Amino acid sequence: METGKIGKYFKYAIGEIILVVIGILIALQISDWNVNRLNDNLESQYYIRLLEDLKEESAIIQATLNYSTQVSLHAKNAIAVFENSEEMNSNPVDNLVDMYQASQMQDPNSATSTYRELIATGQINLIQNESLKTALIRYYEVAWPETAVFKLPNRYRENLRGKMLDGIQTEIRSKCGDVYIKIRKGYEVALPKICEVDIDVILAQSVVDLLRKDESLIKDLRYLKGNEDAKILHMNSTNRQLENLIAQLENITND
Repeated sequence: METGKIGKYFKYAIGEIILVVIGILIALQISDWNVNRLNDNLESQYYIRLLEDLKEESAIIQATLNYSTQVSLHAKNAIAVFENSEEMNSNPVDNLVDMYQASQMQDPNSATSTYRELIATGQINLIQNESLKTALIRYYEVAWPETAVFKLPNRYRENLRGKMLDGIQTEIRSKCGDVYIKIRKGYEVALPKICEVDIDVILAQSVVDLLRKDESLIKDLRYLKGNEDAKILHMNSTNRQLENLIAQLENITND
């Protein structure tokens, strides 16, 4: 009799344990499902934010590219003046504008907030698409504004601005300085396409003649022109890489 009761209680206890284990397994499965669902939602949100950052980045690069292209063109015109080339502009006022505008420089930035957050929080592992993850890391780990062509010293700027008359510089700067243009969420700088200044032609010619005699200026200007052209090549290459990333993310977010 006692043996039968013990056996019955034992079976009952085993049944209870099994039910508890099943309950725990179901709870764990539900918990895992909830975690996966939350991670999937978070991953989708990051994809949207990354896409927005990359589109912002593309606009910044285009603005920087335009700026460098303008500086390079002014440098080309100024070199023609220093070399007394047949291509040089005969207007000495325009010559001074080209010389000064060739010394302009921009301090570019990069839209990296979402990527930095992914790295800082370890959430980069939420990105399940390994191809995309690799592409993002390759793109962001080598920040284009930190590359050598953007960090080389601008010796021409220091040299020219230490020798051009201050009154002339002030006039050009006030009429031809950076203008701010709206780019998606922020503003970027550009150089004006048309620049009209009030400088006496005779004075301008005398200053141009004086500056043209300075061999250090033409040397620094050639160096600057080469570096600006290198920036343009680098940014075009970066832009192609960026376009591929944007296309990848758009395919994912549109699925």
